[in-house]
Amino acid sequence: MADYSNNTLKLPLQDLDTFPHFALKAEAADSWAQTLPAGNALKSGSDLRAALSALNRSVVPPAQRFLILEALRPVLNQTATTLTHAFLGQPLTLSEEGQQRAELVRDLYELGAAGYALCAVHTIARQSIVTETNPAKLACESLQRAITLQGRELLRGHLLYQPPPVHSWSTLHQLYAMGERQQLVRLPVHDPLRDTDTSIVGEYLPALLLGCCKTNQLRQRDIMAVFSALQQWRDLIRIEDPGVGSGLFTVDLDSDRPPVYSKLIVERPSTALRHINTDALVEQLQRLKQRHKKEGITSIALNRETRLDANLLNHLRRALGEVSQRNFARQRSRHRLWIATGLTGVHFYVAGERTLDQVLHGDDHLESEETRQADNPFLRRLSKADAWQRVNPEEDAVADADIADSEAEQAIDVDAHTLAQLNDEEATYEPRKHIVYTVESANVSPGGYCIEWNDLPAGIQIGDVVCLHEREHGGTEWSIAVIRWISQVRESPTLLGLELLSPRGTAYAAQVRMPDGEYSRPLRVILLPEIALVGQPHTLLVPRLVFRENQKIILARKDESYLIKLKRQVGSTAAFSQFDFDYLRQLDEDVDSSGRDALSASSFESIWSDI
Repeated sequence: MADYSNNTLKLPLQDLDTFPHFALKAEAADSWAQTLPAGNALKSGSDLRAALSALNRSVVPPAQRFLILEALRPVLNQTATTLTHAFLGQPLTLSEEGQQRAELVRDLYELGAAGYALCAVHTIARQSIVTETNPAKLACESLQRAITLQGRELLRGHLLYQPPPVHSWSTLHQLYAMGERQQLVRLPVHDPLRDTDTSIVGEYLPALLLGCCKTNQLRQRDIMAVFSALQQWRDLIRIEDPGVGSGLFTVDLDSDRPPVYSKLIVERPSTALRHINTDALVEQLQRLKQRHKKEGITSIALNRETRLDANLLNHLRRALGEVSQRNFARQRSRHRLWIATGLTGVHFYVAGERTLDQVLHGDDHLESEETRQADNPFLRRLSKADAWQRVNPEEDAVADADIADSEAEQAIDVDAHTLAQLNDEEATYEPRKHIVYTVESANVSPGGYCIEWNDLPAGIQIGDVVCLHEREHGGTEWSIAVIRWISQVRESPTLLGLELLSPRGTAYAAQVRMPDGEYSRPLRVILLPEIALVGQPHTLLVPRLVFRENQKIILARKDESYLIKLKRQVGSTAAFSQFDFDYLRQLDEDVDSSGRDALSASSFESIWSDI
């Protein structure tokens, strides 16, 4: 092994004289870890952070430091995993407590990676002090552990749609470069925590390639699935020297950034450039896509936790197999936008603030009182007396009569006109279920908007359909768009990228013919009209998991009803699918009415009601 002088890697100085947490031995570290409160991840994480920080600043021989870190690694992994799950699936704008948990996870991964990096650096610099084991083996294992933890820290940033902290990428690159200089990167390393054989390059490549997967366009569960899949596919990825290889991406080991497209790199002499060849991986993704289509399955399971659907496979194939560049130039623009989210909300506003039943049956249609009461538990009348009242009915009857007399004495007289107005308001009142939010645009292009959204509401996700316009009150049609990406920087507004799908849409109800010959309940769909100027055919936005290519459905609204056939699926997200379609024929009034009234129950009843 060659001598190594660390000039770039940022590591803590060993400036502490005492270590207060436990004796600096692996056995003592293990015993201390057992005392951490397993049911309180926040307390365990805080104690572990303090111990790791002090350990990194203490003078400890590298072999001994490695054994202590190995004793602490299981509880570090368990605590960080628990804390991560606590903020996954939560509103993207984290609460103060959620932010504290996320920062604690960051600190644990960074401190753990720094500790193992110290083992590697000290072993390489002073090999003679390592007598208990082979110095090359110790350095190799230490670098593998450090890269694993640093990769988890980068994954945390992807999950939060936040830019990585300064030096995060450079730390990962320098750890790999250190192993490469020592010719250690391809040596097999056994990881007892995961009970698997891996290597330095095997841990580096998944973390590296995740930075190429445009994770700001994916939902959190899909980001986790992609990272897990890349770990399985790491043998299909090659890192090559520019002189002997090629690749779609290039990484600069001296930089603090992820890989970039090779064609965008300005040619310059450098020994730090490496190509990332993804050809074999893209071929694997293409095979999986063909299998997905041939077998007609909804998703492909790589293991018990990892499932890849067609939409995610297509995203990965495009992200890792072709250069993607912006089609339109952005222009800075600051003005207000009014926006509604979700297929249900978009359908409501595109329909002119009408419900699905009103779209189907007309503006005069009102739900019956029984239906409204069935849907609202606060309007239901009690069918049985209160359990306590049944115990002493006579006493309660007398008490109720006394209360009624007392209230009657204090009653307020209401004139006939006011009473009629109150009755009319009660009869026509309907709670507002859909919200229009006011946001600020940051920049615009012919293809969409970048918007700033303070206090992002819970439930907003990448792939959601939205409608928006630039005027607060009517007089303009709602444009239809989709949330393509999200970016967050602490103490700044959340940025969302909206891709415009159509300048307008038409709300319809759709019914699918069931296997038993009956029709499903009406489902909300939105017809996007043809735009001949740009060669865009008419398409239909529909809920996911219900509609398929070559399916025949009834498309209806008041006074018009059509039988159509869905053709090619031209787009899909986690929230909706988009199909090209053909009109087969317009249905006559008899078929129209029978189709609309065909709402009988079937084995799919619960699915339709949820949608």
